[in-house]
Amino acid sequence: MIKRFVCKIAFLGALWSGIMGTNTLAAAPSLDTSTGMPNPIVVYKTYDEAANAAGFNPLYLPKLSGYTCNYISLIGKKTIDLGFQKQGDVNKNLRIRTALKDDFTDDDISGAYSVAWEPQIIDNVKVYVGKINRNTYAAHWKQGKYLFSANAKGVSQLEFKLLLSDGLVDLSNHYFD
Repeated sequence: MIKRFVCKIAFLGALWSGIMGTNTLAAAPSLDTSTGMPNPIVVYKTYDEAANAAGFNPLYLPKLSGYTCNYISLIGKKTIDLGFQKQGDVNKNLRIRTALKDDFTDDDISGAYSVAWEPQIIDNVKVYVGKINRNTYAAHWKQGKYLFSANAKGVSQLEFKLLLSDGLVDLSNHYFD
């Protein structure tokens, strides 16, 4: 109870300091922060760093697709999460996740919740595709010993299907066992 009260006071002090533009804050008693949950997301600068940390190479969309990788992270030491942006269009973004199937009990690593998944066969692979909201779509599938997902924002339904069929699912089908 006292620990929670001290945390609230420290937070309000930091908030007030930020609003007032000052860097001074009344000293709060030291709290043991080791009891909190560590951040499960580790950001990396390169594809190779993330792949080495995870122990496998993730699915990657080549620049030929018109998208450029701008974010690389490893979630919980098990899922590589890559962010891509359409070249010349900051409103079109794509996230691709790759994980080893044996590390999960569920095949869905998309992070998309409350989605009505529709199974579709793309390039002889069962892919679950769903619409999150206007111009935002998600998909997940498994191939060999891997799980994959893709979330796209700012794209049409046709664009998303083409990214899957002509890019992501096709690549996973040919390069991942």
